[in-house]
Amino acid sequence: MKEILIGILAALFFAVTFVLNHSMELEGGSWLWSSSLRYFFMLPFLIAIVAIRGKVGFRILSSEMKEHPGAWLIWSFAGFVLFYAPLTFAAAFGPGWLVSGTWQFTIVAGVLLAPLFITSIAGKNIRA
Repeated sequence: MKEILIGILAALFFAVTFVLNHSMELEGGSWLWSSSLRYFFMLPFLIAIVAIRGKVGFRILSSEMKEHPGAWLIWSFAGFVLFYAPLTFAAAFGPGWLVSGTWQFTIVAGVLLAPLFITSIAGKNIRA
């Protein structure tokens, strides 16, 4: 149940960004700007999550970024170019509610597929 509530909260934030995308589109803004702003809007959440972990969180984050700069670039490319950019492009040429509504399927699919990723080692259930 906790996963569904977190998913619904994520869907709320996700849907609000499509309202912002639509208002930007009506004012003549580009879908490229709205997809870039979506990335910048995630930054305060990242900082808050890391700050909750205290100084250790910032230390771990900076050391990981220094150790694996290529991985950060690859996954940023995957998140932005392969996910957000096509999503905001689709929302610019179709109703935003329809595009953001598809996010609900990922929540349900995640909850239904989660049991498939649990392995049993010596009688203990471990999530993969």
